[in-house]
Amino acid sequence: MQNLTEAFKVRLRFAKCGELRLVSHHDLMRCVERMLRRAEIPMATSKGFNPRPKITFALALGLGIEAKAEVVDLELSEPMESPALIARLAAVAPPGLVFNEASILPPGASAPRPRTVEYSIPVLDERREQAQSALELLLASETWPFVRRRADRETRFDLRQQVLEAELSGDGILRFRLRVFPDGSVRPEELLEALALRDLLDHGAVLTRTNVELGPENDSTLKTPRM
Repeated sequence: MQNLTEAFKVRLRFAKCGELRLVSHHDLMRCVERMLRRAEIPMATSKGFNPRPKITFALALGLGIEAKAEVVDLELSEPMESPALIARLAAVAPPGLVFNEASILPPGASAPRPRTVEYSIPVLDERREQAQSALELLLASETWPFVRRRADRETRFDLRQQVLEAELSGDGILRFRLRVFPDGSVRPEELLEALALRDLLDHGAVLTRTNVELGPENDSTLKTPRM
């Protein structure tokens, strides 16, 4: 049994599935705050006129995306055993929000810094041949110029340099791993667009973030590849 002694920071891994995938990141943050109060978790709080519990999510999750291993850090005001912490959260969690593990952090540990993210999405049988060809073309290319268009601006970057791995398995699951940059990263929907598969999301396919890999603090020096 792991005991959170001498270090009051704890890192949790959690899943967000089912109908809860339609809840925004902002609403998820509010939900977790309410859960912590209901579960009577001894939280450390910020200073000032409006103290808030010290909660740090590693990475926001896009609306409609499921997740299997997200990361959130809590700072406690007193030690707790990790099984007791998980049990208290499970007792008040809404359907679709599952806390899988808790681990202690050393004193002075920095906030979680995501390094890579992994995703998966099912591809329909009749789309797999085309998807495989598009994927092979992308992976064989040294660069893949991409333009992110917004009402007020355009952002150009090299999508290929942000794709670390990608494969379409025999059972029709597209899996890919993307870099995460502090100044802006490729979005999973943009990779699907590059493969002419973005419309899968409009026809009921569910995109899942299967893992968030954390990196060292100096990963913050990385810059997004621009065109």
